[in-house]
Amino acid sequence: MRRPESFGGLAGLGVLLDQIARTEQQSVDTVWIPDTNARLSPSTMLREFFADPDIHVAASQYGEDAYRRGWLCLDRALTPEEHAVLVDAAVMWARTDRTVHDIVAEFGPASVTFGDPDPRRPKTLSYAGSDRNAPVVAFHLGPARAGTIPSSERSPVVGAPLLGVRVCDDFPGRWELTPYGEAFLEAEPE
Repeated sequence: MRRPESFGGLAGLGVLLDQIARTEQQSVDTVWIPDTNARLSPSTMLREFFADPDIHVAASQYGEDAYRRGWLCLDRALTPEEHAVLVDAAVMWARTDRTVHDIVAEFGPASVTFGDPDPRRPKTLSYAGSDRNAPVVAFHLGPARAGTIPSSERSPVVGAPLLGVRVCDDFPGRWELTPYGEAFLEAEPE
């Protein structure tokens, strides 16, 4: 779930979730349906523009669904207070260019990281609390490139730049692209 690129890519993710659903269906009336209308949300349509979209952005969306069903354990659950602050602040905070180091310095370690943990590689850092119905905040990061965004004084390593944050699938209200993310999307060849 966290690093599907190591296990067959996005196709492997569907196989894993289908198997979990079949196993759980024997005892609980739960079914995994990967092709719901939620997959047509604005965040899904935008993900084609992100770096390696079939991996970390899609994995974070499927991971969010798996978390809501109790199939994904968090590395760190935010307290209700931490979660409320993050949900309220994330969109406004992402209106400035940031890096992975800035996110961790501001909000602490992620609840779950989707993609390569190397701070220079594209990934999605997701933050959630113990309430599975509350929004999951996802920070989508692109590949670090020399000279893209000055590295934070807190870390001498150039970090992956923040492209955008997603608090839920309401676009544009609960989605925000950073200035770098907007420039990145405009520069990507179609």
